[in-house]
Amino acid sequence: MAGFRILIIEDDPEHAELIRMGFRRHDEFFLDFAASGEEGLRMIAATAYDLISVDLVLPGIGGLDVLVRIRKIDQDIPVVMVSGHGTTEMAVVAFENRATKYVVKSLESFKSLPYVFENLILEARFKSNERSMREKIERSERIHRNIVENALAGIYILQDGGFRLVNPKLGEIFGCSAQSLIGLPFWQLVRPDDMHCVTRLLRDMSSDIPVYESKVQRKDGTCRWIEFRTVPIEYEGKRAMLGNLVDITERKEREIEITQANRELAAIDGIMQTCLSSSDDADKMLTEALDHLIAGIDDAQIGGIFLKEASGLVLRALHGPVEDLIDFINGMDSSILLVAPRAHNHDAGRNPEKDKNRKWISAPLAYACEAKGAVVVACGEANGAQSLSFLEKATSRISYLLEVCDQRTMILPTEGPLAQIRTGYTSS
Repeated sequence: MAGFRILIIEDDPEHAELIRMGFRRHDEFFLDFAASGEEGLRMIAATAYDLISVDLVLPGIGGLDVLVRIRKIDQDIPVVMVSGHGTTEMAVVAFENRATKYVVKSLESFKSLPYVFENLILEARFKSNERSMREKIERSERIHRNIVENALAGIYILQDGGFRLVNPKLGEIFGCSAQSLIGLPFWQLVRPDDMHCVTRLLRDMSSDIPVYESKVQRKDGTCRWIEFRTVPIEYEGKRAMLGNLVDITERKEREIEITQANRELAAIDGIMQTCLSSSDDADKMLTEALDHLIAGIDDAQIGGIFLKEASGLVLRALHGPVEDLIDFINGMDSSILLVAPRAHNHDAGRNPEKDKNRKWISAPLAYACEAKGAVVVACGEANGAQSLSFLEKATSRISYLLEVCDQRTMILPTEGPLAQIRTGYTSS
């Protein structure tokens, strides 16, 4: 055990000697003596002590005044007031001035001082360590709280399926206050039709902490893409999940745009390869071109290529259920298909209920300043505008294909099953 350094402020030489004798068998104590309050204060300013013993009655500066000055220097050091008079009033005054202990002088009390001093020092060290640890914990909590509250990522703790702790950034990402998320299940924020988007990112498969991405719906109905990772922890004595979440909407939208652009480029390239092929089968080439076109449209479901013949528009290539295409085409004024690219209303066909979750789009096929036919496609409702833009690009390539075929005199009336489907359009 490390030694204890003690300052004894005692003006009576006999009492000082008795105190010294009481510590002769206790080598762990190192005693310094001062005969007055002034001398004791000078020694305190120059040396670090573990405990100070102050006689209540001293020449010059009295013991209580010395105690008050010590407390201005050090709030925590044990200070023992020693008095030859054990009155209750004096003890009360000493404790009011923050004395640690009050001891009445006697032969027995001098003998017990080593044990009293040791206990007081150890207790003071324990309290000091406890306070220091508590301050470190509080400082650490403040630092972590500042980090969490000012983080650029959303940080949360999930327990029993619901949010137990969230930071302001998480609320900002979801378009609401952080407090309103407390208790809310995490999966309630993921749109049901986007559950398939909750995927572990392959680029982080080697990481100990898996990374996922998903689309979430905000309180205002708008959607955001997020990337998140979780790790199991213990929170308030129970198993929980600590997660952090980043809004990757801008990055994800760029990725989706690039993916769609690559799909469209591949589709256009496929159509052009078909144009350059040496096939003599016109319907086969149109079917291949339609398949490439469908592949270039996200969520395309049905497609057909119609060519203008003397009897009207004739279906020459098909992708998807022919019944649905018939339901849309039959009974409508098909001349509108030959005018310009357009998106059709849900009630354009004969089965509005079936078409409520998809968008019909069409674009004319033309070359030599004349409409030769049309392409009709059913795609996802959300992608109608983008799909129509791509359809317009693709039909210009298919129009070139028709021109190539016409030059080869390959566009001839067919007696196949597709030719039996006629539209309401009649050639003038």
